[in-house]
Amino acid sequence: MIPNVTKGDRMVGLINYLVGRGRANEHKDQRLIAASESIVSVEVGQRLDAGSALALGREMDIPKSVFGAGREGARHVFHVSLSLPADEGQLSDEAWGKIAHGFAEKMGFTGSDGKPPCRWIAIHHGSSTAGNDHIHLAVSMVREDGTRWSQHKDFKRAQDACAELEAEHGLRVVRGPHAERGYHPKERERAVAMGAAELGRDRLQRVLRAASTASMDEAEFVRRLRRSGVLVRPRFAQGGAGAIAGYSVALRPESKAEKPVWFGGGKIARDLTLPQLRKGWNVTDETVAAALAEWQAAAQGKRPTTEGREVHEPTAAEWEKATAEVGQLYERMKTIPLDDDALWAQIARETSGAFAAWSLRTEAVPGPLADTAKALARTAQLRRFPPRVEHAPMPSAKGAGMLLMQTSVGPSTAAGHALLLAQLRNTMRAIHDMHKAADRLGDAERVRAAAMDKLTIVRGDLQALQTQHATEQAPAAAGSGWLAAAPRVESEEEQVRRLVAQSFPGAPTQAPGDAPERTVGPKPTPGRDKDRGRGR
Repeated sequence: MIPNVTKGDRMVGLINYLVGRGRANEHKDQRLIAASESIVSVEVGQRLDAGSALALGREMDIPKSVFGAGREGARHVFHVSLSLPADEGQLSDEAWGKIAHGFAEKMGFTGSDGKPPCRWIAIHHGSSTAGNDHIHLAVSMVREDGTRWSQHKDFKRAQDACAELEAEHGLRVVRGPHAERGYHPKERERAVAMGAAELGRDRLQRVLRAASTASMDEAEFVRRLRRSGVLVRPRFAQGGAGAIAGYSVALRPESKAEKPVWFGGGKIARDLTLPQLRKGWNVTDETVAAALAEWQAAAQGKRPTTEGREVHEPTAAEWEKATAEVGQLYERMKTIPLDDDALWAQIARETSGAFAAWSLRTEAVPGPLADTAKALARTAQLRRFPPRVEHAPMPSAKGAGMLLMQTSVGPSTAAGHALLLAQLRNTMRAIHDMHKAADRLGDAERVRAAAMDKLTIVRGDLQALQTQHATEQAPAAAGSGWLAAAPRVESEEEQVRRLVAQSFPGAPTQAPGDAPERTVGPKPTPGRDKDRGRGR
């Protein structure tokens, strides 16, 4: 359950909005489902209209009218929406009423803490435009005796209250160690007005994930960003241009009349700050100096100072090595402890980056590859990143990211892409199993749906290309380029099918004789790991 808190100073205006039609006419069948004992103008269960909304607003504001709102200009209206994920379905008004009372009590609105109560109401008016069932609570922060309700750490208190209510009412756990950045409504409105296929920040995130995963060092990252067509500028550390502390990116405006909208890496995603990205690159005195030169060239609008791997076509040996390394990564992931959030986030970031790179290379508009990259991106983002811990060297998906960012997909390369896809899906399976074992079922389902629903489409496209290649080429002709080292299409089909089928149990693509699902990491201790998965 997700709380969204806002504050204001117009109680009547807020309630009029909640009872009204909504921005997209999504408010329907508005009714009062719970309220504090001091609310008598409208009965719980009553349908609401403009008249009852005005009555509720005035009644809610009585303490403020009698005692004032405290210091001049202080906001006295607390508004929170509590919403369920769209795929969790609908709750009854009775169930929502119990949740509203529980939330009000845990937040200190009811007087159960020995202090005078606040006036509050809960309104249910159906699902949002995204299909999320939700309710709204409006609260007067002026108590019945004129004192003010404390706002100290109210956002965290709201999140903690929702986590407790999820456990009490058997709801899906939403809050955990992973969290994504939210979007401002104006971003969506702007994308709709421009007829864009995706939000600008989503496009930038794909580019950043692709470029950072495909790069071995910071200088290569800067060059890849510039080659992708986005605008990039460094943020120099205090004291001059001798060190880089961060960066910003923006989509290139379609006309000279428009100004670019800049975002810092951390505003796009929690794991895309420069300090976090540097954890995945080689860092030496030479790479630091090379990166500084590239950042300075970008700031001055000059050409890159050098060229690197980003301009070269991958070789057959590189394809073989990268595909094998992703397979080795899957085997190593089975030994990672469930509570090593940082390492799981790193692997998810690289896997997401590989799919983002593939999407940028092949999808004119965001498709199943972009959706898969986005589904994995949540696991890559932690609410709090711990200090860096040195691990033994691990296989990586970075090589796959480089391959997918630099190789076009055609009939002659489809077999190699299919093999790599199968290995990447196995990596996703391990991430799914980790979430499931930690009782983060929402995150587990997000990864499973991407792997089975989205990537099945990609696999079908690759199989079609393989069939086309087999039809066009004589069996004796092995092709050219890196595919020349691969097995013939006829003998490869069974291998591709077997690797792809090692995905999620119960899926239509599972082949007879596949190995059963394996749980990632050591067996969780009852109670401890379950509580940990709930973010408490």
